[in-house]
Amino acid sequence: MKNLYNHLMNEFKPKHSSNKMKNEGDVVLARKIFLNEKKNNLEFLLYKRFNWMNRYIKKGSKVIDLGSGAGLIEFFIKEKILLTDVKMQEFIHKKIDALNINLPDNSVDVFICSHMIHHISHPVKFLKSLEKKLVGGGLILIQDINTSFFMRVLLYLMRHEGFSYNNDVFDESITYSNSNDPWEANCAIPQLLFQDGKLFEKKVPLKILKNSLNEFLLLPLSGGVIAKSKTIELPIFVLKLIDLFDKVMIYFFPKLFAFGRSVVLKKESGSSRCDKIN
Repeated sequence: MKNLYNHLMNEFKPKHSSNKMKNEGDVVLARKIFLNEKKNNLEFLLYKRFNWMNRYIKKGSKVIDLGSGAGLIEFFIKEKILLTDVKMQEFIHKKIDALNINLPDNSVDVFICSHMIHHISHPVKFLKSLEKKLVGGGLILIQDINTSFFMRVLLYLMRHEGFSYNNDVFDESITYSNSNDPWEANCAIPQLLFQDGKLFEKKVPLKILKNSLNEFLLLPLSGGVIAKSKTIELPIFVLKLIDLFDKVMIYFFPKLFAFGRSVVLKKESGSSRCDKIN
């Protein structure tokens, strides 16, 4: 019990071989399943993850999605986006290593980072590098995991990815994952970065415009985006009711139930601060 408590409260680092989900890292298969099977649960989850970003993307903006994986985001963003990843696929538009972005400074309007920051070995250095590439007033739109208590329980049970709270996320000398393994993860990174907005803005030259918690039952019911597990397909009206239930539970008990986090960062100097979840 003591070992379990330590895992859930401090650190859990499973081996890839112990993962109980199927098809981990097979982005081609994940895209094929999404396009061919059109499952309600997964499509509803992805709509909730990505549709909110549209209000932050102006017409004609240069938008780059980093670590695109299966590239499913392109079906939910209204403006044209450039899908990029460290490994080329037929649906990836350009090969870009997120840890070494070979783009001119002040050249990008919007970066999108969906469920990839928790895979980054040096997250603060990464965000600082994006800030340099953004035009003045440019944005970074982030959707990522949030390690609430029940998310940590889920990660422990499925052995899919790990988490650790044992280091200072703002210490740029610390490596948080293996940069040679794009699927290694520390799922605590988004929470460690953004739970204290004032501290983040003190350490990183970006302003927080949005910092909200979301997702609970919708995530496990989706069956997974890339890695897969069995689930029960539900009609849209039931998924909408579950979404409402999720919102209520997260509003009252965020530390227990919030599985996701949405963040908007802006390249802009100013005195306005956002240090609370809204």
